[in-house]
Amino acid sequence: MVSSLAWWALSLNAAAALYMTGVIWLVQRVHYPLLRYVGAESFADYHHRHVAGIFPVVALPMLAEGVAAAWLAFQPPDGVSRWALWGGVACVLAAFGVTALVSIPCHDRLAQGFDQATLERLVHTNWLRTLAWTLHGGLSLAALVQFGCQKR
Repeated sequence: MVSSLAWWALSLNAAAALYMTGVIWLVQRVHYPLLRYVGAESFADYHHRHVAGIFPVVALPMLAEGVAAAWLAFQPPDGVSRWALWGGVACVLAAFGVTALVSIPCHDRLAQGFDQATLERLVHTNWLRTLAWTLHGGLSLAALVQFGCQKR
């Protein structure tokens, strides 16, 4: 991969992964736990506003992260560990998979109204996404540093 293109792909990957790491920690430690205190009467409306508000915050960064991670794995820059790049893809697949298979169905149930068991499932399983994005943030930053530290 051309050095300049590699730098931009690695930078986009790291920026998106680190951004999503920050978002998921905020959601995990602050936002999801606070859903317990919204109240049954206004929960469906509050939840709808959450889903509508969070989508534009995460949609483009998730797309950019997925594309950049896949691109780098299939077009690895010289001198960057392939395990870090493929590990990043595994983290993205894990985060996206848990989102699609667990988080979205939980949100679909919560859209009907407050359900303690569903909320607890969402909070507990969200640790998987938190771990995946945190690991990808670290791997993507390591790959960027590794690329930047090469002698040119």
